[in-house]
Amino acid sequence: MTTIKFAGAAWSFVGASLSESAAIWRALGIEAMDLMAVPGGLLDSREIERDPEGQARRVTEAGLPLSNLLFVFGDGFDDRPVNSVDESVRAANRETFTRVLQFCKAARIPSVLVLPGVDQAGITHEEAVALSAAAMNELAALAAAEDVLFLFEPHVESVLESPFETLTFLQQNPALKIVLDYSHFMALGYGPGDADPLGPYAGHVHLRHASDGKLQVRWDDGELDLHAVVEVLMAADYNGYLTLEYEHDPWMDCDQVDVMTETIKMRDEMRHLLATYPFSQE
Repeated sequence: MTTIKFAGAAWSFVGASLSESAAIWRALGIEAMDLMAVPGGLLDSREIERDPEGQARRVTEAGLPLSNLLFVFGDGFDDRPVNSVDESVRAANRETFTRVLQFCKAARIPSVLVLPGVDQAGITHEEAVALSAAAMNELAALAAAEDVLFLFEPHVESVLESPFETLTFLQQNPALKIVLDYSHFMALGYGPGDADPLGPYAGHVHLRHASDGKLQVRWDDGELDLHAVVEVLMAADYNGYLTLEYEHDPWMDCDQVDVMTETIKMRDEMRHLLATYPFSQE
């Protein structure tokens, strides 16, 4: 039986502490929260590496169950990518990841998300994808041994930007699952339906309205077919979280919407759609 739960992104409310973000999400009726760890961020990835148990105690003090950790190894997409051509970087990432798993276990976080890497000078795209596959399969095996679900997110400016290439990649790497985020594909000009075949490979979902060429847009400008999203997830017997992921960030003009307003609209519509599924064919 499909069980879909809601979560909220800890990075939605700029300037809020983790405890404040948790309180906002709870006030909105959202009973779980995704975390994001980046170097120097509100949750600092370097501090997790240094003291995973201590950081786990810190995040659990927010008082809301934690649904996922997005962990970024370096400063930006091309710093310490999982598919680095430098074996010493990949080895350092593996070592760091063992500490990340300690953090997840201590904080009772069921899944961890990493980025799939980037294209790099001196190697072909195909070689970059192959390095990504090898590295992520290694990390997935480490995570499985600790009963943590390993996930990656195909995203803008990554080695896996196309939903078609991502599907082939997943078919070739059956141990891997993704965070399904339609907005990244739509920002690159793909139609929402192009990502529908990825539904069976979803271990987590990020949700916000997007449009052709735009990563995040106001409700009235959104082109994501939410009925279709629900149908895709139901057909895949998806059991996991839908994370509301509006954010206020200048990257790709993601500071052009009111985060609270759009979050509430998405929450209400998705609650309605899930409550009324299966939809009438009339």
